[in-house]
Amino acid sequence: MAKIVSSDEELRQYLPNSFAVVAGEMPLCDKLADHLAIAENWVIDTFTSSKTFNTICGYTLDNPIRVLTARLMVAEAMLRAIPALDLVLTPNGFGVVNTTTIVPASKDRVERLMQSFFDYRDICIEQLLPKLKGASQWLNSEQAVFFRRTLFQDLEVTNAVPGSGTKWQRYLELIPQISDIEFSLAEDYFSHELMEHLRLCLQRDDLDESKRFLIKGIRLQVINALRGDPFSANALAALVNHIRKRTEAYPQWAYSDTAKLFAPPVYHNNKKSAGYWF
Repeated sequence: MAKIVSSDEELRQYLPNSFAVVAGEMPLCDKLADHLAIAENWVIDTFTSSKTFNTICGYTLDNPIRVLTARLMVAEAMLRAIPALDLVLTPNGFGVVNTTTIVPASKDRVERLMQSFFDYRDICIEQLLPKLKGASQWLNSEQAVFFRRTLFQDLEVTNAVPGSGTKWQRYLELIPQISDIEFSLAEDYFSHELMEHLRLCLQRDDLDESKRFLIKGIRLQVINALRGDPFSANALAALVNHIRKRTEAYPQWAYSDTAKLFAPPVYHNNKKSAGYWF
């Protein structure tokens, strides 16, 4: 049984336009029990971690993090359950549920319902991720490390890069590309040490105006690359100069191998040198 949604009354708080249970009918929570359990494990493995999830379960019912976690879990459970909710197994095979007053929804309506839950799930993810930063022990979890792989730690990038599918699906598809692009920028301009530092600061909301400016500039170059456009040499030079003028604020860059690319050795004229010039 799912921990965070354990009653029919609580489940229906997150399901608009659902009918009340009549006498003798199985509660919806019981019908969805297996799907809710699977969805709960998905939320734990993908977003919260077990430790943080158990803490969230102890929050009050109106706590924003608990509400969003429950909504996300219910949305995922419904996406798994909807295709089978109107089917029953008979001695002659599967049949469609029907009564004299309620008829099965058309294929188009079911598809629209599925899409509405995909959209609902994306909204829940978008709203939950920023709040998880303040949840107990989350920043130290494997799930936090996953979202800390890049400077794009929420679904916002999907608004800037055209694509098909749900926002969550597109985010998962974009992350490997973003990682490769950020790796290239780190090698040639910003250093891996500084990029890791910026990602951690971003996740912890520990940013001053200088770092915000830097992250915004780097993100823009990544988005351009995702769209198939080349990096802007002028913009990258401006970002590097921003760092070089503030090396005390960015020691991760100042002592990196990448920084040496912008400080080539100075040639000193010597009479003993074969290329000595008067």
